[in-house]
Amino acid sequence: MPNATITVDAALKERLADLASRSGQRVDEFDEALLRRIAEADVRIERGVATFPRRPGAPTLTAADVDRFAEDTGD
Repeated sequence: MPNATITVDAALKERLADLASRSGQRVDEFDEALLRRIAEADVRIERGVATFPRRPGAPTLTAADVDRFAEDTGD
């Protein structure tokens, strides 16, 4: 899909910015990579869970990081 328009509301923008910040990534790169993968359906099913292939250079998150994001504690 060479061109696509994805519109996100203010709440989603805020959540994406928070996730990018907490994972140590620049928000624009995080958002573009995530939204591009969604638009291009670059999703894999691993052990029954939808996953996105790791972007080169992106940090590897620990299970604790993922738990913290899921619980949204902000720590």
